[in-house]
Amino acid sequence: MNESESQRALVTGATSGIGRETARLLVAEGWRVIGTGRDHERLRDLNNELGERFIGYAADLSHPGAPDELTHFAEERFGSLDLLVNNAGCSWVGEMAEMPAHSVDALLSVNLRSLILLCRNAVPLLRSSARGQIVNIGSVAAHLHADRISVYSATKAAVITFSHALAKELAPLKIRVNTVSPTGTDTEVFERVGVDIDRDILIPAPDVAKIILLMTQLPDTVDVGELLIARRFTPGQ
Repeated sequence: MNESESQRALVTGATSGIGRETARLLVAEGWRVIGTGRDHERLRDLNNELGERFIGYAADLSHPGAPDELTHFAEERFGSLDLLVNNAGCSWVGEMAEMPAHSVDALLSVNLRSLILLCRNAVPLLRSSARGQIVNIGSVAAHLHADRISVYSATKAAVITFSHALAKELAPLKIRVNTVSPTGTDTEVFERVGVDIDRDILIPAPDVAKIILLMTQLPDTVDVGELLIARRFTPGQ
């Protein structure tokens, strides 16, 4: 049994995109994974695909009590954690003046509030790990000041700032905190928000998952803070 075969991860937003590919990759590397999502059928499909090393847990992180329920479940099943991947997120595209209040609430609840509470709740579970760590998913949108996604960008900027500060706070506990901030990634989010985009300019979700796995393999003397990743330039395009 290698080291990774005893490692335990909690991955949010595991029913599509980056989260699903991260769960698949971690299981392939020998991790045991709890993956969350709102879609019961997709969770069941992942359970069937990935086998006993994957445990699906249906959760809507926009609900106030969901972070507490999720970490309690992780403690019951695993006892402790080696990795928390906060990937769950939502977006809204449009003029700020037309944004419904419930959409503002959803972005703040899922992208920020639940992430903060899951980090808080995971600290006791990560302390017993020799390499406990948190990987939060940010976005280059936090740095671009793009219009029509102002609230989304604000939530991701908050995630990055929070993660930097939390990394300092948890360093004495030997818990590493990093942020992976991709440019546009080929996931279902564009269909959900009604945006038509050229898929050729997007990063494949499995490649972002490989970067998340890389974060778990950093030497003890090296840290990243925030890793900005982009689609590789292709001559002629």
